[in-house]
Amino acid sequence: MHIFDQCRDPYGRLSEARKTLLQRLMEEPDQCLWERARGLIIRAVPIVTLETAVRSVCRNFDAKGVPDPFTLYRALRFAVDYEESGSHPEHGGICRK
Repeated sequence: MHIFDQCRDPYGRLSEARKTLLQRLMEEPDQCLWERARGLIIRAVPIVTLETAVRSVCRNFDAKGVPDPFTLYRALRFAVDYEESGSHPEHGGICRK
């Protein structure tokens, strides 16, 4: 199962258009795609946007920059892992202490 299939917004699974946008950003990161994708909700409860997830895994992320594919993957993985494991910090995830 691909990481995009595990992401959720408030309406459930991400639409094909949103998954395609994320895929394009992972394959060829550029500023225009990042501006379009950074506000996407990738976890519904609590709400986490792609930019919030990136900032959680890369504390020194430059707001004007574009995250590299590895950082994007890590951000998505942490958000998904947190969703699946609940709020237990020992399982990892975006909100661990």
